[in-house]
Amino acid sequence: MKLSGQNIETVTVQPFSLRRPHGDDLNFQISPLPLSFQSSLRKHGIVTPIAPLKITRDSTGKPLRDSNCLAITHADQSDSSYLEGLELYHQRVAVLAIVEALRNDPSISFEAAIPPEQNTSGDSWMVFADTIFEEFEKAGFTSGDLISFCDEICKLSNMLDHHLQEAQRNFSSQLRTNST
Repeated sequence: MKLSGQNIETVTVQPFSLRRPHGDDLNFQISPLPLSFQSSLRKHGIVTPIAPLKITRDSTGKPLRDSNCLAITHADQSDSSYLEGLELYHQRVAVLAIVEALRNDPSISFEAAIPPEQNTSGDSWMVFADTIFEEFEKAGFTSGDLISFCDEICKLSNMLDHHLQEAQRNFSSQLRTNST
């Protein structure tokens, strides 16, 4: 792609320092997320969970019915399994965004291997994201650290997308201990 006859530079790397409580900063080189990031998540099976349906009832407990006498349902946004799944989804999106943003930093490596690109199984990508989250935990990263990463990635990527902004609010060590 050209702008005014000049090729547009597509590889951007920006320094990012993560402040540590003891005074030493961790320095990284982050890149913006590619345009295809969201679609690659879907392709790899990382999708937003769907709230279960619940029958709508009147004040006496009887099911409400539509004009065809079919029970009216609604999404149960308070279902605990759904809420746990949603939190885990946001956690995985954020972790995978951080991994993607660090793709051009030669100083960082993860123990977990990225699943093969041709592998469309969501399970392998979910396991990968969960393993990377565990690596962050073992390295002493906090929820605030991951939020700082996500904030910087959003700025660098010119993102107004709500997915990462939602994800950065949903880090929970408590969920991780109950999720696998």
